[in-house]
Amino acid sequence: MPSLRTTVRTRSFRARGLGAAAVLVAAVALWVVTVPASPSAAAPPGSVLYSPNLGTYPQGDASYPRVIRLDHDGNGGNTMLATFARRHHGGPTTLPIYRSTDGGQTWSASPIATISSSTPGWSIEAPVLYEVPRSVPGLAAGDLLAAGTAWVPGDYTAQKIEVFKSTDHGFTWQYLSTCTETSGLPNTWGHGIWEPWFLLAPNDTLACFISDERPANTPTNNQIIGHYTSTDGGVTWSAALTPDVALADPLARPGMSIVVPLPNGTFLMAYELCRDATDPDHACEVYVKTSPDGLSWNPGSLGTLVQTTDSRELLHTPYVAWLPGGGPNGTLLLSGQRVVAGPTGSKTVNAESGSVLFANTNLGVGPWHEIEAPVNINPTGGYAPGVPSCPGYSSPIVPRADGTSFLYLAGTWLGTGNQCEVRYGIGTLGGPVGQITGPAGHGKCVDVDTNTPVSGNKVHLWTCNGVPGQQWTMHVDGTIRAFGKCLDIVGNGTANGTKVQLWDCTGVGGQQWQPGPNNSLVNPQSGRCLDSPGGATADWTWL
Repeated sequence: MPSLRTTVRTRSFRARGLGAAAVLVAAVALWVVTVPASPSAAAPPGSVLYSPNLGTYPQGDASYPRVIRLDHDGNGGNTMLATFARRHHGGPTTLPIYRSTDGGQTWSASPIATISSSTPGWSIEAPVLYEVPRSVPGLAAGDLLAAGTAWVPGDYTAQKIEVFKSTDHGFTWQYLSTCTETSGLPNTWGHGIWEPWFLLAPNDTLACFISDERPANTPTNNQIIGHYTSTDGGVTWSAALTPDVALADPLARPGMSIVVPLPNGTFLMAYELCRDATDPDHACEVYVKTSPDGLSWNPGSLGTLVQTTDSRELLHTPYVAWLPGGGPNGTLLLSGQRVVAGPTGSKTVNAESGSVLFANTNLGVGPWHEIEAPVNINPTGGYAPGVPSCPGYSSPIVPRADGTSFLYLAGTWLGTGNQCEVRYGIGTLGGPVGQITGPAGHGKCVDVDTNTPVSGNKVHLWTCNGVPGQQWTMHVDGTIRAFGKCLDIVGNGTANGTKVQLWDCTGVGGQQWQPGPNNSLVNPQSGRCLDSPGGATADWTWL
């Protein structure tokens, strides 16, 4: 790593493509920084939207959150509605609706409405909320739709995807229809209908996407993703399911699809690909695929595995959103329960799990990067005996009205059982991302030792290879970050020769950096530059 020097050195660390005074390499993309100016950890804890009162409801749980922004209520896109599955609260599971009028910064103290199953005695779970973007037959712009899997939990003989409608921006809801249903089936796992999602396609067809286990006993499909269609605003639905991800592999289990429109007129789907007869903690990688019209998905195609440059992947329960900011193609943000590496069946969980999101500024093409999440999820959800699965289970992201910030919701563990509360945080697109290079002409980068997000890791020189530990983000608060943690002067020191490291962002002066003369990086507190001791160019040189 370069040490701190009182003089500006000619071997200072450069940022190509950002101008003579900048330090980060030629990346045109903008990246993510959380709103709090001085977070106390790599990812902040977030604020509580709802936490079950365990004294009243000892088994209480709040899981599977969802949130949308309203663009047709006259509030300039600042109204947000959130819901989740409120389980074990003295009756069937319901979907409470909470409201924010300031872009998700604060929320109503109690629900403005509650959606219950239209079938007496049934629960409704795995919700989706959707604002109708334009008027079509049966729906007006600004109408809201909600849906979930309705059933008696544990009774697999009958289920419904029940659809509800609101015409007053979420204050009241009416049962509208059933997208699809099952009845008279054996009371055994393996023929469920789950995880609904809505999309109004360009041809004004309303699609209801689901994960469908009913093909489970066929020779070619264990579970598929597909959609039903409606041309009358969701009053009636097609009898047949159109497959969207249906693979010849009988052990494959695609599910949990999220579909978003892209600025080029196409649509992107994110989904998990689990695998029967495989430990779920070692499968369920996240894929993305695209469609020209939101309805045609080439069902036999997997699409593309989501990976970073060094093959890190997201595992389980993805949620994807597109933000206009961050570059000419905007920014895709993607959440998942864990960050892992390794082949299916033998995954290693990475330390940054629960504290990062993945981002891509090329419409989902090419490698993704890790960026800091606005809510820290610790522990992350897992599927081994005794491990809670609710933390981080399908954590939604919604763009805020400014196009450069976003709201993020996540379930976090209550410390008992498989029980969670819902937390939220706000992130915003920050400065450039890329490599910090130097000394000039030697092909070396400022690099996090071992390429892992462990506080205290040395920051040293290493041959440039594009790994996440060489991807640094210049944030608007003056910090420079990798893995959501800060480039930090050890001990907040100011003396020549003081080393630098990766550390949780704490707001101290030793984590502040500014462009200086001759492409240098200067720490304002000490007036010293980031420097390679003695002009060394070897790998492992601690800066």
